[in-house]
Amino acid sequence: MVNTTSTAEATTPPSSFSLSSVRLLDSDFKNAQDADVRYVLSLDADRLFAPFRREAGLPTPAPGYGGWETDGLDGHIGGHYLSACAQLFAATGDPRLGTCLDYALGILAECQAAAGTGYLGGVPGGRRLGEELAAGTVDADLFTLNGRWVPLYNLHKTFAGLLDAYAYAGAGHALPMLTSLADWWLGISARLTDEVFEAILHTEFGGLNDTFAALAQLTGRAEYLREARRFSHRAILDPLAGKRDELDGLHANTQIPKVVGYERCAAATGEEQYTRASDFFWETVLTRRTVSIGGNSVREHFHPANDFTPMIEDAQGPETCNTYNMLKLAKLRFERTSDPAAVDFYERATYNHILSSQHPGRCGFVYFTPMRPGHYRVYSKAQESMWCCVGSGLENHARYGELIYSHTPDDLLVNLYIASELDWDERGVRVRLETDFPRSDTATLHITAATPTEFTLRLRRPGWATGMEADVDGQPADTASPSGAGKDMAIHRSWEGTTVVTVRLAAAVRAETLPDGSPWVSFLYGPVVLASRGGRYGVPSFEAPDERMGHVASGPTLPLASTPVVTAPNPADAVVLLDRKALTAELAARLEGEQLSIPLEPFSGIHNERYTVYWPSGASAEQRRAELAALDAESEGAELVIDEVTAGEQQPESDHFFAGDGTRADGADGLHWRSATGWFSYVLKDPAREGTLLRVRFRPASGRGHILRVNGTELVEPTELHTAGAEVHEFPVTDGMRSSDGGQLEFSVHALPGLRTGDLLSVELLKGR
Repeated sequence: MVNTTSTAEATTPPSSFSLSSVRLLDSDFKNAQDADVRYVLSLDADRLFAPFRREAGLPTPAPGYGGWETDGLDGHIGGHYLSACAQLFAATGDPRLGTCLDYALGILAECQAAAGTGYLGGVPGGRRLGEELAAGTVDADLFTLNGRWVPLYNLHKTFAGLLDAYAYAGAGHALPMLTSLADWWLGISARLTDEVFEAILHTEFGGLNDTFAALAQLTGRAEYLREARRFSHRAILDPLAGKRDELDGLHANTQIPKVVGYERCAAATGEEQYTRASDFFWETVLTRRTVSIGGNSVREHFHPANDFTPMIEDAQGPETCNTYNMLKLAKLRFERTSDPAAVDFYERATYNHILSSQHPGRCGFVYFTPMRPGHYRVYSKAQESMWCCVGSGLENHARYGELIYSHTPDDLLVNLYIASELDWDERGVRVRLETDFPRSDTATLHITAATPTEFTLRLRRPGWATGMEADVDGQPADTASPSGAGKDMAIHRSWEGTTVVTVRLAAAVRAETLPDGSPWVSFLYGPVVLASRGGRYGVPSFEAPDERMGHVASGPTLPLASTPVVTAPNPADAVVLLDRKALTAELAARLEGEQLSIPLEPFSGIHNERYTVYWPSGASAEQRRAELAALDAESEGAELVIDEVTAGEQQPESDHFFAGDGTRADGADGLHWRSATGWFSYVLKDPAREGTLLRVRFRPASGRGHILRVNGTELVEPTELHTAGAEVHEFPVTDGMRSSDGGQLEFSVHALPGLRTGDLLSVELLKGR
């Protein structure tokens, strides 16, 4: 029997095991997966797929769900539900999930047959949209296509759900349904010039390039790969392939799925443009735009990479959907390159952002995870909240087992130290990984081979590990640790019977600043972000209300100047680990001249409370507090704002019932705006009739002309203000402008004949001062 140990890296890129080959054992991840199963089983498929029946002209036995499912994204959760049922069925073997999936596919088969064209979806007027596009009628804005809210994004969820039903759950009847839908689209696409097709891609379209590339690999049909290339969106692909970071201000989760598609196209075609684009995007987002929990973006958008002030100030921090897609990209990248940084990111994002994004009791999902000190999050309700992060949330907790292990023809890789069992059927090997990591530094693998089998066991050394050692059947595998971060510990032998391999990982508290280098610090132990609890002061509810902006934690923010300051020259020295098993620690920081000891614990376990992940740092607590007080003063006017819309951003516009004609959103340098040759409008809410002032901000521009109205009344005689980079107008709101109920004010911008309107940045409804 050969038993040698080395630190050499595997030369062949690893392949992933099927999700059905891995079962989770007791852990926080297993608990989260079980909660996800409960959430999925609580949903009513007849309600989820009511929009599909409606669009197919079939009767609906139950009304559809509300929220986004009746506001234009009708049916998008249905596609995620297919994926979640298939993935959870593969991950758990629970027959109830297989039954749910079969029932849902039965509904869809009826809908597709009734349509008769191959079309299948819940998009309002989806079949008519196909006819419009095929005829060359294209009105593409960032989040609307021919007047419909991101219809191709919505349609992608159906594409992906059918693909997952086949790939994860072996639902054979899902594949012909998917190819029929894909062929319906190809019939439309064939009638579009490349110029028109590229114009369509101005609107968010999800990961249709990813799905078409995967479908091409699955079926061998070249036309699907050609379509994946068509969906490449040159406006994003070309700058990335040219190593130009032009991401500032872009809607983050519009771009990440495109890059997942580039990675898939790179694997399918070997074309260097896709590899360059994916590599540059990965490096840019990972090193310049990602916070300690693994998330990115503010208000759904990539803010300027050289200024993380919005990340600290805003209540709409990293979006869960972004990390859902970044995990997809990390997995594909690891399978192509063996890049250890891909697994380091995957681990960090999984242990912190994803695990924390589901309530362990009520099972609800989180949309935004603010990094603002002392703020909080809200959770979805199963029968009410139908946000995009609910759809991706249904899938997130199904896939914990997908990257714990990988393999090459000669290697078995242990990537993540999550308690689980692996059935490596083709080699006749079973692995049971027992661990309480990260609460323990030890993981024990029981490797059982039915017959003598020779392979190399590669144990990942995480980038955060300060030391690593392993025993084989109680004997040291080697006296030397791996030579550095990212180097596997490799044990090559002929495995026979049951062999016990014990792995010990050493870690230390470390401090990380924000990517822009600003004086804010977050603390980690191993892969785990440590945070503090902040109580429930002023929080109206931790469950999201059933309203358009319900996914935002809109309760009062706490002053930044009330956050204790870390003054230690080396911030990591300010933290003392108190209990290794509980991962509790104590942070020394100063506030108003007093030295405080602040309890820290894993961020993923903090629910139903305010929390702090990032702390101000600096040699002088008084100076930093003064700087924070200045930031508070700049934003103190926010308490006067009753309602507001940031023009050109998807959710603020959608949440305020955007409508318009001949209008287009745009942006640059982190700003967003909207203009029109026709008109556009938003509905502002004022239920208490407190609004007395309307503040309108435009980007300076010449040669423009427009009229502003509220509920049809023209706004005249504004008070003119001037601020850097914007023209600000304030108009009084009178009783004569109000509608009969007084609770809504429709604000509209109308172009003068022959002109384009100004570039609207925002509109705010203010209380009297």
